[in-house]
Parts: sequence; C-alpha cells; structure tokens
Amino acid sequence: MATVQCKVEIPEVPNLTSQELTVGREFLLVCDGEFPKTLKQDQLKFVLQSTEKYQIHLLGFEFRSPTQADFKVTAYKAGQFQFQDLQVTDGTETLGLGPVQYVVQSVLPQPEQGQPPPKQEPFGPIGPASIGTPLLYWAILLGIIVLFLGAIFTRVYRVVQRRNMIARLKEHDAAMSPISQFHQSMRKLQRANTVFFGGTASGDDVKNCVKETEQMLRLFLTRQYQLPAFEWSQRLILRDLKKHHPQVFAEFGNVLGKLMKEYSRAQEDQENLTTQDALNIVTSTRKMIEGMEKLS
Repeated sequence: MATVQCKVEIPEVPNLTSQELTVGREFLLVCDGEFPKTLKQDQLKFVLQSTEKYQIHLLGFEFRSPTQADFKVTAYKAGQFQFQDLQVTDGTETLGLGPVQYVVQSVLPQPEQGQPPPKQEPFGPIGPASIGTPLLYWAILLGIIVLFLGAIFTRVYRVVQRRNMIARLKEHDAAMSPISQFHQSMRKLQRANTVFFGGTASGDDVKNCVKETEQMLRLFLTRQYQLPAFEWSQRLILRDLKKHHPQVFAEFGNVLGKLMKEYSRAQEDQENLTTQDALNIVTSTRKMIEGMEKLS
C-alpha cells in the first residue's frame, strides 16, 4: 500500500470566518508523495468505519503535479477528529494519507455560558385567509433551480473532461518525459515538413506545421500539469495554472496567453500564413516549453 503525507488547508470564502471549519464547509487535504499511475481517480472513496462516515466525505480529487494532489473534502458532523492513517481506495488499490486531524465547529448558535437554550415558542393561530406568493419569490425560486441544475451539469461535464484527459494520458504514457516527447515530435516534424527546409514552403505544409505544433503544446500541458488542455479554453488553462502552479503562471502566464491567441489567429487566417509565421510560432512554443520545464 502506497503512502503519502497530507496537510489540511482551508480555502478562504467570503463571509466565512478565516481558517475556521464548520459543518458542510469544504476544505482540502494537500498530499505529497508517490501516487500509483493506475489510480482510478473517479472511483476514489475513503476507507471508513460506520461511525466515521459523517466525519469526512470526499467531494473531489485533482492533481497539482505528478507528486502532489488535492483531496476536496467536507465534514457533516461537528467535533475534533483525528485519523492515525486516513486511507483512500479506488476499489483495487489503497493509498494511505498518513495522520490527519482537524476541528469542525457547529453552525448552530451556542447559548451563552450559564444561560439555558433559547425557548421554543409555539406557532400562533393560523387564520383562514391565504396570502398570495409574490412574483419575485417565484423568480428567485426559478433562479435557484437553474443555478442548481447548472452546477450539476458543470460538475458532470468536468468529470467527463477529466476522464477523457486520463484516457488521453494513458494513450501517450510513453516512457519518456513530457519535454522529451515534445522534442521527439518536433524532430519528426522538422524532418517531414518543408517549412524547415529553407525557402518558401507549400501552403498545406505551413498550415500543418502550425496545427501539429499546437497539438504538441497541448499534449505537453496535459502531461506536465495534469489538465485537459485539449478540451479547455485558454482562459480555463491559465486559471488552472494560476491556481495549482503559481510559479509557472507568474513566469509564463502572459507568454502562454499571447501564444495561444497567435494559434487562434492562425486558425482563422490560414490562407495568409507564411513560412516565416510558422517558423516564428514554432520557435516561440519551443522556447516557452523549455522554460516551463525548468521550473517543474
């Protein structure tokens, strides 16, 4: 059974007390160690006794890097909890997360010391008259339902994207590292595409050069940073890097954003692409990827 070490982190949430866990509030177990390559992320669950099922509940799992991952969790019971070795399983493999402890506060108001609990007053008489529900209430209810359904759809969609990413990683799970695979693919492209032969290349070779280089970039991002770069937009990719790889984002966020815009413009205006345009975008991509690799 593989073992990693975890620490508790409580994300800041507006209108909630900083670094205070309450019943139902989400928090993270940030874990470092060696994770099994065959780990089925969508089937993970904690190994708990029946008396512990309300003490911690797994909401989600996401890699920050090949050796660091976040377990998004919550607790449905107030109290002080301590696990000597919290374990998680996908049904086949079991992973030990080491000792985990945290304190969860109740969301119910507490009576002042020496004071009895608040007195429960009975309902008053209910008359025969009925009061119509204002239209605003129905609008608010409809909005809540739409938001709830949207949240469910988004969550399901993200799960599907994550599964597709994992499947793609398995397809490209070569023995070589992401940077080595990028260099190998680049050498094959340079041997086969006339853009690199000197002079003026054919229009089809220019288009294919730009398209294949963008695919190499997205594959590198997918393997290096464990994010579905083939499905995600530029905005989502940059937001994920900023959250999980802040140093890489600080150094290369602007460069990556500008480069991906160049790819979009090239896709929209393929007929006017020149051999030099293709060479420039290839060079910029290679330099950026090599710089990002050095920070990893």
